[in-house]
Amino acid sequence: MRRLWAKVVSLAVVVLVLLVGLLGCTLKPGEHPSKLTYKLPTALTVALGETLPGTDIRYEQYDEDGAYLLLGGKRALKRKGDSVTWEGEPVPGASVKLTLRVVWFNEQSVYLAGTAQVVVSDASPRSEPPITTSPVKYTGVVAYSLAKGAYIPGTTLIYAGQEEQGAAIGGLSEDEYPYRHAGDSVLWEGRLRDDVHIKLELRVIQYSERTLRVGGLVTLWLGGT
Repeated sequence: MRRLWAKVVSLAVVVLVLLVGLLGCTLKPGEHPSKLTYKLPTALTVALGETLPGTDIRYEQYDEDGAYLLLGGKRALKRKGDSVTWEGEPVPGASVKLTLRVVWFNEQSVYLAGTAQVVVSDASPRSEPPITTSPVKYTGVVAYSLAKGAYIPGTTLIYAGQEEQGAAIGGLSEDEYPYRHAGDSVLWEGRLRDDVHIKLELRVIQYSERTLRVGGLVTLWLGGT
């Protein structure tokens, strides 16, 4: 049991170190970015005869030589390791750039993996239950460093500073406990703009009187209203 617990603790430390490494500049007090950029690792599957939701990438035909995809209306023979790219705006105000590779394909599906860059313009976060029925969904890791008085991007949450009870998070509902310690979770759900919904599942990495560092997962749904 002790060995298992030691492994769990070690893994947690590694994850936190990696997340800290992802942190760039510290967001300034009162800074509430209206343009949000997410670069997320992604794995996608397209069934034979179907189109990848939110794009015009269609798995048209299976062949022993490879998978025939329709890209921009043109047939393209793709084999394992070949690139598949796409750029567009599935919903107004949210652009997506897919940079993918063919991982595998068969008579039923083609499997793609790579990154999805999602840019949301004129974001105006508001807390509400997200609509999660859209098939256009991207999930990945985010990490932020916040100065006291700065907002967590894509939310109405603000770092109010260090207090005796822990890191104080502002912008929560009145009946929600506002204090967090290192390792504690911060959950936020809402809408960034019409047809762009978000869920953040974060953990406090580190905090001080001046700075809060958080990291975890973001999930975006485009459309579905």
